[in-house]
Amino acid sequence: MTGMLRKALQGLGVWTLVLLVMAAIWPPALHLAQLWMVTGVSVLANVLQPAYRPFEGSRTPEDRGTAAQILWTVYLTQAAALLELVCRRRIAIPLDPFSWGVLAAMIGGLALRTWAVVLLGPWFTWNVMVQTGQQLVTRGPYRLIRHPGYTGALIVFVASCVLLRSWIVALLAAFALVLAFARRMRYEEALLVKALPGYQAYMSRTSKLLPGIF
Repeated sequence: MTGMLRKALQGLGVWTLVLLVMAAIWPPALHLAQLWMVTGVSVLANVLQPAYRPFEGSRTPEDRGTAAQILWTVYLTQAAALLELVCRRRIAIPLDPFSWGVLAAMIGGLALRTWAVVLLGPWFTWNVMVQTGQQLVTRGPYRLIRHPGYTGALIVFVASCVLLRSWIVALLAAFALVLAFARRMRYEEALLVKALPGYQAYMSRTSKLLPGIF
């Protein structure tokens, strides 16, 4: 079984379970196009990122549990968004230009994350580490921000809450994910400053997640 197929089956397995639970507690949810949009983008996001096991520990001492923190922040906020949707009992959410715009934002965020992964190539890892021969990448989105993969993921998972009209969780997800990414970036950049020549200067002319803001 190829790695991509395994990740596709992993994502489909998780969302099949989610949809079965939704069907059991609130069947009308399965008629919401937005729920299927979130499902599709989430499965695709799972396919396009490095393989992982939800309950594994850190593979490197430098990671300090940050990969698991980010993963479970995503899982819990997505589950909370679905719970808010159920509690609000929205029989229908208009498939209006706003919905299509939010879906476009999700796809754009996923494209940004995928672009960042492709540019790093073999240097992109699930846990914080520096590999032998690793070089500083400053092209593409890395010209403006140091962690475009995190920016893309932030857009995808906050926008998914917005698409479901789970407004409270959208705000909580934005806060929790920024905290999780900030913790990881702190350890990651401390390691990169030591390991990659020029990284300190690169930090002085770029932002972490949002150009000119943060």
